[in-house]
Amino acid sequence: MTIIKKVSEYCTDLLTTTKCKELPFHNLQHTKEVVQNVKYLCAAMDICEQDTEVLIIATWFHDTGFSITYKGHEDESKMIATTYLKLQKANQDFIDKVCNCIDATKMPQCPTTALAEVLCDADIFHISNSHFFYRKLLLRREWEGFCNNKVNDFEWHKLNLEFLKKHHFRTTFGEDILEVGNQENIDKVKRILDYY
Repeated sequence: MTIIKKVSEYCTDLLTTTKCKELPFHNLQHTKEVVQNVKYLCAAMDICEQDTEVLIIATWFHDTGFSITYKGHEDESKMIATTYLKLQKANQDFIDKVCNCIDATKMPQCPTTALAEVLCDADIFHISNSHFFYRKLLLRREWEGFCNNKVNDFEWHKLNLEFLKKHHFRTTFGEDILEVGNQENIDKVKRILDYY
């Protein structure tokens, strides 16, 4: 069995048997979507097989820390990844690259390597397409239930508009292609706000 297959099975188990399964947004479905986004970006950007493997593995682990804590889950995700990858006899350089990618997904995103930039764009890919409106509903439910963060509709749309306007994609693919969809979503949220 390949390392990616082992990791995907291990993380799927974590995301479906711990409190992750109760999260409306940061759950197995989100992780699977981000894995697909990573594969898509790696193919579009002609990223080599070894780096693609690092990215796919980092993606599977990036939200597993929610099984332990909500705030600061990325540090827990890195611990879970490190422990598991050591058991699989992965070398330290490989583990470091995986952890660097996971670390970069903290908000606000601060990637320090080209690989981490790819995971950052994959993690936030949904803001560039029509999934954004569905995903943000799920995130709102999650914040209400797990962060005690309740806001009215107007405030929520304003928050989303600010997030979309402040966000910038990290890869050239993100800047050239994904940003177009982000701008379309900015216009849609502005139109929603016009009705308040």
